[in-house]
Amino acid sequence: MASFLPTRLLGHINGNFKVFDFRNSAHDRPDQFDIITYTWGNTIEPYNCRIDGVDWNVTISKQKLEDIKRLMIKGNVQYLWVDCVCLNQEDKKEMDIEVLKMYQYYKSARMCYILMDMGEVWSPQEIVDDLKFIDHILYYMGGATIASEARLGENLTKRLSTWVNTNWTFPIDASMMRSAAIDMGVLNCYSTCIRRVTSLFNNLYFSRMWTFQEMLLGKNITMYGMNDESISCIGQLDTWMDLATDSKDKAYKLRAWITTSRVLRTASVNAILRVIDEDCLILDGLQTQVRGISSARTDIINGGPFWWYENHKGISNIFSAISIRPRGCKERRDIFRGLLGVFNGLFTPEEVDREIMGDDMEKISFAFFKQLSIKTGYAWTKLAISSKERGECDWIPVVANHSKLLTTDCFAAVVNLGKLKRRGVANLAKATAMTGLVGSPQKYMKILLNQEKENRNFQFVFRGCNCGKKVKTGVFSSEPIPIHDQPRDVVGDETGRILVQCATILGSIMDPCSDVVEYRRRLLRKLQPHWKISDPNAKPTGWEDRCVSGTGWENPNPFLFRVHNRSMIYRMENITHCGSRLENESTASISCTVRVNCGCTITAPFSLIFEAITAMEGSSLGGASATLEEDRIVLRDGLGLVQVGDVGRTFSLAAFGGDVDFHESYSRSCRSTKVDKPVVPKLPLPRGRVLVREEFTHGMTASMRDYGYVETGGSGNLLICRNNLMGQYKIIGVCIDEFIENKKGRHTVTIR
Repeated sequence: MASFLPTRLLGHINGNFKVFDFRNSAHDRPDQFDIITYTWGNTIEPYNCRIDGVDWNVTISKQKLEDIKRLMIKGNVQYLWVDCVCLNQEDKKEMDIEVLKMYQYYKSARMCYILMDMGEVWSPQEIVDDLKFIDHILYYMGGATIASEARLGENLTKRLSTWVNTNWTFPIDASMMRSAAIDMGVLNCYSTCIRRVTSLFNNLYFSRMWTFQEMLLGKNITMYGMNDESISCIGQLDTWMDLATDSKDKAYKLRAWITTSRVLRTASVNAILRVIDEDCLILDGLQTQVRGISSARTDIINGGPFWWYENHKGISNIFSAISIRPRGCKERRDIFRGLLGVFNGLFTPEEVDREIMGDDMEKISFAFFKQLSIKTGYAWTKLAISSKERGECDWIPVVANHSKLLTTDCFAAVVNLGKLKRRGVANLAKATAMTGLVGSPQKYMKILLNQEKENRNFQFVFRGCNCGKKVKTGVFSSEPIPIHDQPRDVVGDETGRILVQCATILGSIMDPCSDVVEYRRRLLRKLQPHWKISDPNAKPTGWEDRCVSGTGWENPNPFLFRVHNRSMIYRMENITHCGSRLENESTASISCTVRVNCGCTITAPFSLIFEAITAMEGSSLGGASATLEEDRIVLRDGLGLVQVGDVGRTFSLAAFGGDVDFHESYSRSCRSTKVDKPVVPKLPLPRGRVLVREEFTHGMTASMRDYGYVETGGSGNLLICRNNLMGQYKIIGVCIDEFIENKKGRHTVTIR
């Protein structure tokens, strides 16, 4: 008999469907039951579903309810727990109680079914076989070998030929690929497998909050795909997660297979390699995502219902796994309620009703992290510019109230500060920090977050502070610096070149005198822009360098570039999306305006500006967005720096060392130095860079302040300060530079 039986189950007995309520002892208790996870889709007006035992109205679509019945018939499922008819969604008290039983329900079920809407249903075993086939071909056949002469055997040669004539899925026209001398059957088979695997994980199911929890808690998870025509079993979730890793393996092997067989590469070969390179980036992220999910499932299975009490690494992985791909839900509070099964026992029903109800996200998030901290004995916070002065647990992050879409990226960069310390009724965080920072933070750059009325095309606006002024051309002569203030619509095939130019401008402003070529490579590879092209040569492999090869932008001399004398307005309408985690539904309509103290201004999309910050040399935010440590995800990007609720606010870059007047001094030199002479900086660069809120100040009365930073292991170091030797530290910002010169070194501090 099942160890824990839900209050109600949907039964399929003798061809009839009925909901059994087991609080009524008249019903025989089943020995076992199954459970389902799926997406509701759009709800409809409440109606009577006409299922015996359901005496309340339901809002799930009639078609979805029929699909669930189809699955029960197809899978020969006798008893199934399904929320749409086993929970009275109209009964608030019942929902508060039941939402806390999700761990018991999913762990007690014999099997868990994932039901997914799919336009085309694929068999994972076919993909497994096709990937094995590719592996075999890559091993026994050279990258430039003719299949008929490769001694593959009749069956394999015939199979390759079949793939040549199968629907072409490689994203470059087949007629253009024939000159590449790469077997087209291999390319088509590879592309078909990759597109199917990535398409499955791009399904709506993997973008919802509740399904994340259910996927972690379910046992023996079997997936069903359905459309209007059929419903079919598409294998185990574990099989598909393995396919994500196997697909990455084949992408890297195929790239090596092509490159090692050639001394020189043709344009068509380079176009193919560029597509495979993009696949590798996508599959790197997908593998990280699925391994994080798999690790979370392992932590929960091994740790039992209260696995999270002692497993602080596992908790960090949960927040990383749920935010690496932002997930949404219909009710804003469900961003937190949807994790109460994973964090089983975190709240009682009374606490849920009191703390996790309504739409006050600031209140709900505070209650969630406070309870998590108290029960684990660790102080949980997140990478953020500053916390809020509440009088208690000020280190707990704020999820601001706003009217925009709220997704799980609010959990990005959740970190463990250290042990929780109780002092009277107060909860304090004991953290290891570097303190006694040399110097004081002086501001030199502002970043304003703007809400656009609609999702504008990718636009980059730069106006150097010297535009309209005069530059020296001779001993007694000068000429006006032009102002390019007319928007230019960038043709699709020129997008790569313009993006490199924009990245060069950003590097020259954000990270002056650094290696600008390396900077823009880091930036553009983290941004991962995708745009429409009419010719494969418009986006060659290594496009970050090749698109400007032979021009003055290829390797600009930092002392001759004179960024302060330049201006441009580019509208890149052919950019469809960016692979950066910093671009998602909630940030798509946000732009940033950067104002440097010299007068230079930049306006660009949120993702581009904050990737530009994380790409700075020496950044504490790491070189990769997400990495795996012990199979757990560690996020290292700027998504947690600001939130959607920060729109309309201004943040400042400040520096502890160097000279914050560097940009202003250098801009004057760009005017006063003859145009054909190098401009050598007269002041040291800003160093020890941090990001703080605009309202932060350090004036004459702050002479007793002590600054420091808490290292978070690559997620971005948290800037802290206290006003005097007897005070407690508080979080005031985020460090951009990984190391900031200090006097006291590393020791334990108390953060209020």
